[in-house]
Amino acid sequence: MNTKDIYSELSSLLCNQDRVLKDLILTLANNRKVARPKNVLLVGPLGSGKTTMVQLVANRMDIPLAEVSGFCTFNGVNNKVLYDAFSKLYVLNESENCSGIVLIHDMRECFLYGGFSALESLITSAMFTYENHFLDLSKTMFIGEVDNNGFEDCFLPKPEYTLDRLEEAIMTLDYSGDEVKKIIEDLVLFGNENDDAEEVYTPKYRTALRNTFLSVECNKVFHKKIFMDNMKLEDIKKALNSPISELKVYSDDLCEEYMTSSRFINSVASHIKESMVGLHDLDAAVTEVADFDNSRKVKVYKDNSLMRL
Repeated sequence: MNTKDIYSELSSLLCNQDRVLKDLILTLANNRKVARPKNVLLVGPLGSGKTTMVQLVANRMDIPLAEVSGFCTFNGVNNKVLYDAFSKLYVLNESENCSGIVLIHDMRECFLYGGFSALESLITSAMFTYENHFLDLSKTMFIGEVDNNGFEDCFLPKPEYTLDRLEEAIMTLDYSGDEVKKIIEDLVLFGNENDDAEEVYTPKYRTALRNTFLSVECNKVFHKKIFMDNMKLEDIKKALNSPISELKVYSDDLCEEYMTSSRFINSVASHIKESMVGLHDLDAAVTEVADFDNSRKVKVYKDNSLMRL
């Protein structure tokens, strides 16, 4: 399929992300024309469709994809999860190279714990070594995902610099990874007991996120930053009615007439809209709406449904 056909097909499946979808498809298409692929950082709320979009585009463009969780944690970079991802690409490419995409979930931890130096080293050397295994990364593309819920001001497309905010323009990291680590330890240990904990530590946490996002290291690793569009209520309704909607997993439990009713769709969409995790809260939304309607004697569940137990 050519890029135009891929865009036409996926734009009907992915709601409210036409601009982002087009940008991602063009970036991946252009990567096929250059010696070294350019990396992308996807920024947006939880449940806005970042992972689904990458999976669908990679599938339609026939690009091998490996996903990574826990790449950089409290204890530093986890080389084992990277090795597993690169090995998967190596197998998918029939042992020639690691051409394809490594999708890194939850990059916020990488922002806090200093994983960019490890990524930059991998990209610069185009080689990964792990327990005497040597893998060629010259054709490997990295796509990182950052959930910006509650931290929208830390991830701005084009920060506006003023005399009062010159420190952001300089792009220095005020708080080291070790200091942020100590902050989080303190919050975990004393956050529930100390009413002032959030007031004391949140500014430092936010500053660390923002300055790392603006840092030279981040720009070196991710040549392109794509910002997801926020989903409105109507967009969520469209997503629930989409052919790729995860609502279909409830088809064995919920009556078809009920599950396709506008009342059910509207109620589930409203629940998701109020959630902090977007479409990731689908299970809770469906359960709550179905239980409420069932209590009102609405025909909700099929006779053999486990949800009614």
